[in-house]
Amino acid sequence: MKLKSITFFAGLLVAQISMAQVDPIVNEVLPVGTVTNTVDMSGSSDAELKAQEEQLKQQQQLQKEQEKALKAEEKAIKEKTKAEEAAKKAEEKAKKEQEKAAKEKAKAEAAAKKAEEKAKKAEEKAAKEKAKAEKAAKKAEEKAAKEKAKAEKAAKKAEEKAAKEKAKAEKAAKKQQERLAKAQGEVSKIEAKITKAKTDLAKEENKYNSKKAKGNLSPNDDTKYKGKLLEKQQKINELNLELVKAKAKVNKYGN
Repeated sequence: MKLKSITFFAGLLVAQISMAQVDPIVNEVLPVGTVTNTVDMSGSSDAELKAQEEQLKQQQQLQKEQEKALKAEEKAIKEKTKAEEAAKKAEEKAKKEQEKAAKEKAKAEAAAKKAEEKAKKAEEKAAKEKAKAEKAAKKAEEKAAKEKAKAEKAAKKAEEKAAKEKAKAEKAAKKQQERLAKAQGEVSKIEAKITKAKTDLAKEENKYNSKKAKGNLSPNDDTKYKGKLLEKQQKINELNLELVKAKAKVNKYGN
């Protein structure tokens, strides 16, 4: 049996079990002396579409988380740029005001040559203007520093959030891998059981056919042998069903 065919049937079988339906193939009793592991593949298209839909949903969720982290990072960068621009403008304004005060002071000193009192008043006025300009410059500088600190804090917060999201995604991926390894181990165990069951059935069939050919079987013994063969065949069918379910888990955790 091809793995792809088993994968399609596994999806269908899981859906049927969840709806509390019973596949008539599982309960079918095979004729005495035969061995089979074939599976009905009807309806595999719907199962394949459903698997693809689930995979797309997971990809969309991952993309949404990535977009969210990128938007937070872009917002932090914009806020930092805005704060730096505000600081630059404040520094330029302070510089201009200082230059203006210096010019006014020079003008006042020139006027002082003509009139001492007028020069003194002008000088006092220039001093006040200078103090006012320096105060405004200091205030602007402090505001710029606060804006810068705020932007850096927001950027750090966004970075920490992105790191947490990344760690969460890595943890989920690791857990998925552990589940996949466990499911693959279960598949190997069931396959080994099926091989052993088939070997036991073949031995029992050979034993039955040998005695039957020699005419050493009474009707009662013949019935008992047939019952044993039927039980072994049913056991193989049960193991095949378990194998399909186990491979469905492998496909689920492997995507």
